[in-house]
Amino acid sequence: MKTVYVLGAGFSKEAGAPTQAEIMGEIFKIQNTKPNYFDPEEFKLFKQLLTQHLYYKEEHFSKIQIEDIFTPLDRCLADNIQFKGLSAGEILKIRNATFNIIGLAIKEIINTKKESKEYIDLFARHLVECCSARMDKNYRTHDPVSVISTNWDILLDNSIYNYIQKYHPNQSVVDYCCYISSIDKEDETIKPGLEMLGAGGFNVKLLKVHGSLNWLQCSRCMRLYVGFNEKTVIADGKTCRHCDRNYSENGEENKLTSNLIMPTFIKDLSNPQYKIIWQNAGIELSEADRLVFIGYSLPSADFEMRQLLSRMVRRNVEIEVVSYDKNPSKDVVDRIKDTWESFFGNRKITIHLCGARNHINKLDNKNKRPH
Repeated sequence: MKTVYVLGAGFSKEAGAPTQAEIMGEIFKIQNTKPNYFDPEEFKLFKQLLTQHLYYKEEHFSKIQIEDIFTPLDRCLADNIQFKGLSAGEILKIRNATFNIIGLAIKEIINTKKESKEYIDLFARHLVECCSARMDKNYRTHDPVSVISTNWDILLDNSIYNYIQKYHPNQSVVDYCCYISSIDKEDETIKPGLEMLGAGGFNVKLLKVHGSLNWLQCSRCMRLYVGFNEKTVIADGKTCRHCDRNYSENGEENKLTSNLIMPTFIKDLSNPQYKIIWQNAGIELSEADRLVFIGYSLPSADFEMRQLLSRMVRRNVEIEVVSYDKNPSKDVVDRIKDTWESFFGNRKITIHLCGARNHINKLDNKNKRPH
C-alpha cells in the first residue's frame, strides 16, 4: 500500500511556523522590535505599496491577505500594464522587496518562537525508514510513501536531511523530484534522487509545489540550488557556478534568486522546475492507495492543487484528514467531513481532529509496537 501525505500550513504551525493569515501582522511586530532586521529600502517600498498604492490604513495591516497584495501585481506584470502609475519595472522591484520581507519574516518567526519540533523529527524518521526499503535498487518494486507539501518552510526538509546524515549517510537524499545542485560545490549530500537510486541508495520524495525557502534559482539555466539547515531567502549576490564556468560573461543572467509561488489567484507555474514537480506530484497522487492530508484545508486560492487532486486521485483511494479543534464535537466532525465529501464525492473519508503533533505521535507509537 502506498501512502501519500499532503501537508498544509497546519502541519508546521505547532512547531512555530506562521499561517499565511498571520504573516502580515508579524512583519510589523518584527519591524517594531528589530527596526534593522529588514532592508530599509525594501521595507520603505513595501510600506509605500500598502499605504500609497493599495490605500490600507496602518491599523488594518495585520488583516491584509497576502493574495490581495500579489494578485494585482502579478496580473499587471503578466499583462505588462501599469499599476497605479507604477511601471512594470517598478512593480517588479516592489514585488521582489515584498517577497524578501515575507521570507525573512517567516525565518524570524520560527527562530523566535522556538516551539518543539520533535513531532516533525518523528515524522521524518518514519518517512526515511519507510523509504529505506527502496535501497539496493529495489525502487522498482518498493515505493511506500511520499510527501506533497504546499508549505515554504523547511522544518520537515531539515529533519529528513539530518536524520539521513545521522543514520543513512551516503545512502539517501531528500528528493525534491526535480533537477537540483548543492549551494556548496563540495557538498556531496545533495544530489538528484535519480542519481542516488542509480547508485543503489534510496530517495525520500518531498514535492514542494509552491517552492521552498532553501531554494535559489539561476534565471539563465533554471537550475535549483539547495541548502539545508538555513533558509536561503536572500541570494546575497550568489551566482550559478555552472553558468559561470560555461559562459565568459558573468553578468545578471547568472545571479541566483529566490522563487516561491505566492498565494495569488493567478499563479505562474510556467517555470520548468515547477512543471516537473507538479507533473511528479500528479503521478504520486495517481499511485496513492491512501491519502493523508495534514493541516491542509482545500483553500479556494489553491485551485491548481484542487484541480490536480480532482484529476489524479483514484476512485478507490482511502482518505484521512488531520485537522485540529480544541473542543471536537460531532457537529465539527460532520462539518469538516461535509467539506471534503463535497470535493471528493463518494470516497471513504476519515477525520482526525487531534492535530499534527498528536497524530504523528500516535503514528510513531504504532510503529514501535511489536508485530
